[in-house]
Amino acid sequence: MENQEESHRKLTLEQRSRSVPYRQPFVSAVLWTLVFYLAVIGFFTVIATFFLVPSEMRRTAAYLIAAMLPACGLLWTIAYFKRRKATCPLCKCTPFLDNLAHKHQKAFKVRPLNHGTTAIFNVVLAQRWRCMYCGTPFDILKTKK
Repeated sequence: MENQEESHRKLTLEQRSRSVPYRQPFVSAVLWTLVFYLAVIGFFTVIATFFLVPSEMRRTAAYLIAAMLPACGLLWTIAYFKRRKATCPLCKCTPFLDNLAHKHQKAFKVRPLNHGTTAIFNVVLAQRWRCMYCGTPFDILKTKK
């Protein structure tokens, strides 16, 4: 009896991934978000450089800090709207943006990150994600057939 319950539990948790009918919004959202994350890493690198370089080079680092701050803001805005455009094909929610809505019990996240950022990294690393609102797994590479 326990083996039947255990196998039923495995089948319900490991459902097959669905295909995405239009993958361009998802790919665009992931790419713009990664560009934003790289810009943030660059911004913190420039700040660290500001404190580590000799005093005659600090002016250049200060100009780079002044240029990187609005660039990060612009990239965040673009990435935000791209992530809002990528909606779940099944429930029509935004799987790459976290909001205060109730999450599905099968939703997955890595502890220091939220559900949306975890979904972005899942797409980058495995080309699949699970919608945090309906719990359905999706695969970017799977065809419609």
